[in-house]
Amino acid sequence: MTEDRSRDRIQSIERAVAVLRAFGGHDAALSVSEIAGRVDLPRPVVRRILLTFEHIGYVRAENGRWTLTARILELGAGYFAASSLPEIAQPAMADIVARTGETCSIGELDLPDVIHVARVEERRALQDAVRVGTRLPAHATAVGRVLLAGLPDSELEHYLADFPREAFTPHTLVDAAKLRAHLRLVRERGFDVSVEELHPGMVAAAVPIIVQGRAVAGLTVSSTTVRSGAAELESRIVPVLSHSAARIADAYRAANPGLFRAAG
Repeated sequence: MTEDRSRDRIQSIERAVAVLRAFGGHDAALSVSEIAGRVDLPRPVVRRILLTFEHIGYVRAENGRWTLTARILELGAGYFAASSLPEIAQPAMADIVARTGETCSIGELDLPDVIHVARVEERRALQDAVRVGTRLPAHATAVGRVLLAGLPDSELEHYLADFPREAFTPHTLVDAAKLRAHLRLVRERGFDVSVEELHPGMVAAAVPIIVQGRAVAGLTVSSTTVRSGAAELESRIVPVLSHSAARIADAYRAANPGLFRAAG
């Protein structure tokens, strides 16, 4: 049973982080009122938080609108260290793009979404291309479903019962029973393919990156229905992803001996 640590949390920090996360969409500049609406906090509280972040250099104000500064990147610098998954996976991802001619990404599960933590673009721009840091719904993406399939049964049932799932297209799997059955199939075969489930005209294939029996992330290739169909994704893309995921897993484990027990 998960220990309840709610009494140990600091509400002011939670509010401050919520204000920073309000900048996570496509809007680069936001007013105090817009931020307050996104985080459900009073405008005076949001203003004081922004003034505090301005004092330490993380945001700036111009013409009544607030933006993040480059200094905000230092908060994530530790994640992208030499031993991090995005750094270690970069050469393998570049090789995937060279071999397939398609865009490659890595996503990590943060229920109910997947956060894209690394991406290597093919030269042709994709419609609705995502950026590093973009959150996408796990149920509507191949990379999300390979990670959902790796959850323990109790955690998967909690997700299916407690998180709402939006139908983005007529092809999106939202029904709990159908999604559960599909995830069983994904778990058995070790990959997933998504065809127009999040955006019309977009397809993807994904495999988990498994280290000592745990899926630490998902490796995915995105394309369009003009260039690839489900059958081609399975026959041409999935084998490349599976081979690369194994390479990345080995390198990640070797670079982080403190995170994983030695075999045997």
